[in-house]
Amino acid sequence: MEPTKQEVLEHYWGYQSFRYDQADIIDSVLTKTDTLAVMPTGAGKSICYQVPGIMSLGTTLVISPLIALMKDQISGLKRRNISAHGIFSGQSKREQDIILDNVAYGEVKFLFISPERIRTRLFQDRLQKMDINLIVVDEAHCISEWGHDFRPEYRKISTLRELLPSVPVLALTATATATVVEDILSNLEMVEGRKFISSPIRSNLSYSLLHTESKRLMLNTIVQIDRGSIIIYVNTRRTSKEIERHLSRIGLSCAAYHGGMSRTERETVIDQWESGSLKIITATKAFGMGIDKANVRKVIHFQPPTSLEAYVQEAGRAGRDGNPAEAIILYNKSDLLKYEKLVNETFPSIEFIQDTYRKMSQFLEVASGVTEYEFYPFYTAEFCKEYGLGKLKVANALKILHQSKIIHLSDAILNPSKLTLDESATKALIANRYISPKMVEFVKLLLRTYESLFLDYVIIDERHVSKKFGVTKNETISALNWLQKKQVAKYKQAHQGPTVSYLQYRFDARDLPIDKKLYKASKQRMTDAIDSMKAYLNTENCRQKLIADHFDFKEDDCHSCDNCLKKYDKTDMLEVEFEITYLLRKKSRTVHEIYSHFNTGSRDKVREMLIEMEEEHLIRIEHDRLVLNE
Repeated sequence: MEPTKQEVLEHYWGYQSFRYDQADIIDSVLTKTDTLAVMPTGAGKSICYQVPGIMSLGTTLVISPLIALMKDQISGLKRRNISAHGIFSGQSKREQDIILDNVAYGEVKFLFISPERIRTRLFQDRLQKMDINLIVVDEAHCISEWGHDFRPEYRKISTLRELLPSVPVLALTATATATVVEDILSNLEMVEGRKFISSPIRSNLSYSLLHTESKRLMLNTIVQIDRGSIIIYVNTRRTSKEIERHLSRIGLSCAAYHGGMSRTERETVIDQWESGSLKIITATKAFGMGIDKANVRKVIHFQPPTSLEAYVQEAGRAGRDGNPAEAIILYNKSDLLKYEKLVNETFPSIEFIQDTYRKMSQFLEVASGVTEYEFYPFYTAEFCKEYGLGKLKVANALKILHQSKIIHLSDAILNPSKLTLDESATKALIANRYISPKMVEFVKLLLRTYESLFLDYVIIDERHVSKKFGVTKNETISALNWLQKKQVAKYKQAHQGPTVSYLQYRFDARDLPIDKKLYKASKQRMTDAIDSMKAYLNTENCRQKLIADHFDFKEDDCHSCDNCLKKYDKTDMLEVEFEITYLLRKKSRTVHEIYSHFNTGSRDKVREMLIEMEEEHLIRIEHDRLVLNE
């Protein structure tokens, strides 16, 4: 007698019951029905395909966007003695052949691949020999241009429907608006599919926004008074390292995590994090997918994300154990200005794109009219310097011209050379009297030329460096490779020289055939996403209610977010004065330390009382600390 889904759940996971819509989703999958499941972060989406995959004959094919996410799922299955493998970049062809043979022979229950793998001839040829029982599309919001993490390669997943027409599809995601849901269903050709869409609201999670002009000072207070695990999300790799250094200096167990780290470095951080020896992760959005740590008590965003969907997914990594947890955004007015700058730089005006094209043609001395398919060497840094243009804005203008098939950019322009230096190794090299003085001067030149080399990869131009140092480009490349060999630097060299090609015709700038409809639609998507986040930042109403409404759900006031606490707070001003006095009798404290002892909804009252107590000379300020006058 075949085991039931309940028996499989208990045997492999030890759970006594299913959560959310898990049981109904599994039943839908077992009846070979196309299924879309939208479930909040931490709701156990993987159970929805792993249980029916175990119960069915053949192999479940799982398409996932990140190697780290795939490896985490594979590791979890293997710990339960369930056969699972993945096809990753970096594996030899022989290794991949063995895995695919094992799948064909029925020895693998779960095969994980990236969406790019589907298009390879090797995989498509071997797919025909496999007994695939289910196609799983994880992080399915990536398929939608209206989603917060759109990936064009996800659009190609639908080709599997032609190769495996009778195999059902299960699409899984944590966040999806009504528009994104319809886009997923349409692109995956799930015409008669069933939808299971859960509210994104988690009752144990409270949301708050902390207005502060000193984010680091506020961060110090928040992380030091909390004993649980904390994730601090930042927007750049550089900021993740800066915050790591800042918190480590004040004695906190903290590590950075970002996409520029090596696989070994990332795995080391994850191991320390999951074991509990590491309290705080300061991370870019590269951290999170598949990270199954239940006892995260706070998720703090050092800067607001660029969409409400992204925020809800990242914030939802707190409190997965069901116990109370907090999602906090540190915010000041400059964040709104950064939003505007981001849109303007990502989507330069049509006039700017036309002007960039005209100046580039002058720079390369290419006349108007029909052109031969010729490769013109093009150094962005030199071009921007000559015309006084911003590099990022120019880079995005060139990408739009490239996407519009007006010009072709080589991979070296789209993916230029990058360099980062190890601070301690660099200082040791400079101090080493046995190192060539010329090499020491070369390293010092790099440090003068490029900021933040100790913090993150920086885009470099070997030609520019060689000119400044008075050597050939090849000598510069050799020196950078030597630094990498000595583990002083990490150097990612572009595969070829940067070139631009005109595709058949050099247009007059005013007549560029830019797809303005596509341009406007793409820009509007980013603007709409940012507007959704602005609405969250500016609301004075219940934050959970706003989130629910964004995803087309109706919820009552949560009574736990900062706005609800403010609205329903019954704290008397005398109680606030008494508590402040009690705290300061013990020792002097900063304003932020005082705040930390009150719920976020009482902060206006605390601020008002502190001002009143100072005016009445009940307290004074000494060296940025509040002292009680007694």
